[in-house]
Amino acid sequence: MRKAIFVLLAIALTVGSGFAKNRSSGSEPEGLDELSKQKGLFKTTLINPDTDFSKYSKLYAKNVRLRFRSGSSALSEPVAGSMVRKKSGGEVPDSEDMTKLAQTINDALAAELGRSEGFELVQGPGPDTLVLSAAVTDIVCRNTEKPEDPEEEPDPFSVQGTIVFDLIDAETGVIQARVSQRRKSRHEKEATAASDVDLRWVDVCVWAEAAASDLREELERLQS
Repeated sequence: MRKAIFVLLAIALTVGSGFAKNRSSGSEPEGLDELSKQKGLFKTTLINPDTDFSKYSKLYAKNVRLRFRSGSSALSEPVAGSMVRKKSGGEVPDSEDMTKLAQTINDALAAELGRSEGFELVQGPGPDTLVLSAAVTDIVCRNTEKPEDPEEEPDPFSVQGTIVFDLIDAETGVIQARVSQRRKSRHEKEATAASDVDLRWVDVCVWAEAAASDLREELERLQS
């Protein structure tokens, strides 16, 4: 059953779709001005004080959106070719690494949200449903290459960006909560990863998992 839930969430994260009131890319959702600051696990925690989150029993996760500091690319418009371009003190990875970065975040969200007992993960918007719109903006990253010596440990891929999670009423398109914070991946010498994980991405996996874990805790807090 849990495996099936992960599959459903993975599909939702990969495909994504709009909700009742579609909004153009880059625009703010309706109702943002109605949110009030609260203390939470994220530096910025904005909640609609009039929302009863206990009425929501379903969660639909859209695909994660990426935007780099250079402003030259997003996940929906991957960089063509294999060259890594440098601008504004950071690097824009090639389309393959951009996809890998998004998938790493998607996987972390799938694993953490799959542990939630308060929400049923669904494939599309509907009644009693919150839409999770996730984005990482102003991304600065440092790409790495695999060493020529297969026995040599690769340098980890590093990334920092402003992680934004919006929770939106699926029927009205009105935002109910936003949590966000700028976070940077850190090299964890004792960090472990599954055998099939490229060692270059271990630090990014830890970074994404921490954000996903905090999001799950915030969801549980809101619902209770």
